[in-house]
Amino acid sequence: MRRLFTILTTLILLFAVSCDDNSNNDVNPNEKPNTEQPSEKPNDEIEAENNKIYYTTSNGKKIFPTDSMFTVFGANLISNTYENGQGVLTFDDTITSIGWAAFSYCGELLTSISIPDSVTSIGGSAFSYCTSLTSITIPDNVTYIGEYAFYQCSSLTSIAIPDNVTSLDLFAFAYCTSLTSVTIGNSVTEICNDAFFGCTSLTNITIPDSVTEIGWGAFYGCSSLTSVTIPDSVTKIKPETFYGCTSLTSVTIPDSVTSIGDWAFFGCTSLTSTTLGNSVTEICNDAFGDCSNLTSITIPNSCTSIGVYAFGGCTSLTSATLGDSITKIEEEAFYNCGLLTSISIPDSVTSIGVQAFSNCSSLTSITIPDSVNEIGEEAFYNCTSLTSVYCKPIVPPTGYRHIFHSNASDRKIYVPTESVDAYKTAQIWNYYADDIVGYDFDFGMVLEGRYSYGLSPLATTTKDVYSGMLQVTAGWRF
Repeated sequence: MRRLFTILTTLILLFAVSCDDNSNNDVNPNEKPNTEQPSEKPNDEIEAENNKIYYTTSNGKKIFPTDSMFTVFGANLISNTYENGQGVLTFDDTITSIGWAAFSYCGELLTSISIPDSVTSIGGSAFSYCTSLTSITIPDNVTYIGEYAFYQCSSLTSIAIPDNVTSLDLFAFAYCTSLTSVTIGNSVTEICNDAFFGCTSLTNITIPDSVTEIGWGAFYGCSSLTSVTIPDSVTKIKPETFYGCTSLTSVTIPDSVTSIGDWAFFGCTSLTSTTLGNSVTEICNDAFGDCSNLTSITIPNSCTSIGVYAFGGCTSLTSATLGDSITKIEEEAFYNCGLLTSISIPDSVTSIGVQAFSNCSSLTSITIPDSVNEIGEEAFYNCTSLTSVYCKPIVPPTGYRHIFHSNASDRKIYVPTESVDAYKTAQIWNYYADDIVGYDFDFGMVLEGRYSYGLSPLATTTKDVYSGMLQVTAGWRF
């Protein structure tokens, strides 16, 4: 009996030891990680540790990535350890991708991370809201960086995009408010919408020649950006691309660009000069609006359209040269350009929009070419220094309220001699009848007195506009 008891006791002990050994070999990825460290790496370990991700945290504790690890990393997580100031995520196979939201919302915990060279894709929101992440190295094999990948990584100071990446997706680095420098690889063809939106510490960026498209708001609110080079490969500057880049001092638009979109440079308050390429066909609404330090602009002959408020609020603009293909100056195009003293409207223009030059308080004279058939409401309203309006059309353009209200008190409107009566009786123009004066546009003469055409004598007082001398002439007018 004692012998049987001894045998049973021995068998129970052996079974217990066996179970304990088996439990140590089972790894549950949901459990707290095994803190044992191997004494030496085996020679056949996966090359370059492509099954491991190293990281550090601000509190010296582990991070807990999302579930479904196979989807996120292309392999199964087998352990997560943190010892001696470093965390290690170990997987059962080579890691090929950092998937959607893999480390998202690590908040103030994750401070740095090392991604293995085997990774080719960084998915959407992979590191979004990692607000304490200060550095990361993107491996050379990465070809794709997804939307919101580093969104609001507000402690990240620099980033290098490898040459294999072809596109920077939506909001990829948006609100990385500590980001001061970015290196973009030479294979990137597209910088998508809002890619660097709100990167308020970014001071400069070089866009490689491979880039053909820069998306909406790509650099919106990059308030420390002082310079940017737009390559010849870009054909359009899309809306809001450089909106609110308040430190940008100059920009050159290459000849390849045909369109400057709505609000493209709106509120670039340090912009003093810009060179527009010879292929620009349209300057859209608000494109350079409120660029309060822009002093001059030359619009090329290729341009056919100046949009609403395109240069509105450019309060330091003293001169503007308009190309000879422009057909319409839209409403508020030069609104509140208080230092603009003169502007030449080309003969191609047929319409001047509502408040196009309103509040241009330094404008002293304006010539309206004979091609113009419509002048919008308050087009020259509150141009308080405007003394001379030279209106060439034989037929009075269609006018709307207050075209020339609140001009200089001695302002005159000079019209073709044969059209004086037509202007004085035309709707809206009749309001300015007392200020309308006949003018000979062929000889640059103001005609102040009786005049007639055909085989009849002409005796009148004339004034040479250019010399200011008064003359009395008599003769025949044909």
